[in-house]
Amino acid sequence: MNKRFAIACSGGVALLLAAGAVQASCGSAFCVLDTNWSTQGVAAAPGTARLDVHFEFVDQKHLQSGTKRISQADDTADTTELRTINRNLLTTLDYTVTKNWAVSVSVPAVDRSHSHIADPTGAATFEKWDFTKVGDTRVLGMYRFDNEKNPVVSQGLIFGLKLPTGSYRISNADGAIAERALQPGTGSTDLVLGGYYSAPGIHQDSSWFVQALYQQAVSTKEQYKPGNQFQLNVGYRHPLGHDWQALLQVNSLIKGKDSGANAEPDLSGSKSVFLSPGLIYSLTHDLQLYSFVQLPIYRLYNGIQLSVDWAFVAGATMRF
Repeated sequence: MNKRFAIACSGGVALLLAAGAVQASCGSAFCVLDTNWSTQGVAAAPGTARLDVHFEFVDQKHLQSGTKRISQADDTADTTELRTINRNLLTTLDYTVTKNWAVSVSVPAVDRSHSHIADPTGAATFEKWDFTKVGDTRVLGMYRFDNEKNPVVSQGLIFGLKLPTGSYRISNADGAIAERALQPGTGSTDLVLGGYYSAPGIHQDSSWFVQALYQQAVSTKEQYKPGNQFQLNVGYRHPLGHDWQALLQVNSLIKGKDSGANAEPDLSGSKSVFLSPGLIYSLTHDLQLYSFVQLPIYRLYNGIQLSVDWAFVAGATMRF
């Protein structure tokens, strides 16, 4: 494996971006992308730490029902969703405890703007929320299996919790509390389980991976339970030169309907597949920069929801 790339990616667990991908009627969202996938294929020395900070931009401004985009005139719901802009900053700290065990803590800062028209066929009230708040924290662990016979192949288990550190009572300037799917936190404690497998690719110094993660709420608050999620990521890395690497991911997500008195079951839940090309650049021995563009290639929404045409991720990772 390319030496600089191995340094860039050593020492952590693979995890989903932010607090989990969310696609609700109001369009609150995180990118469905695995920015730490390559850590799965590299064994780091005990005591190694890695800090990853990245920014993501997700602009959801189109209404979609099922697999088709619709106009506002076709929206017969009690609320017409207009737009949700997400500017999220995710900070992740990974630490390798032993050659087989690693832990990771991930905290998102959610900068979200959302607008809609309540009662569009009656009083037609425009409402808007703008906030920057800490979201739900993830604490994950990874166990990497020994593979002395074929050390270039790596496989392991991922497990942990999403904790309810984000607020779910944010209100706007008029005192109206945002719907639960729009809030920076879900109020739930979720169990996260998964696994990964990575191996060398077709070309020299290239590699590929597959990762599966399942998330389910095990403790909820105030009659809101987010839908269960299953994510499957497949990725490939190819060297472009001494300092550059090309990356390509296919990211799929199945999200069940939310439930509870404060949920909107008929306007939540989705099935999505995204194509995510990216680049990584080794700036120094222990500091790398990366970016991804995420493009939807298949989307199936329950009810009517806001959708995104593209999303952008840019970040830096440092080992120490």
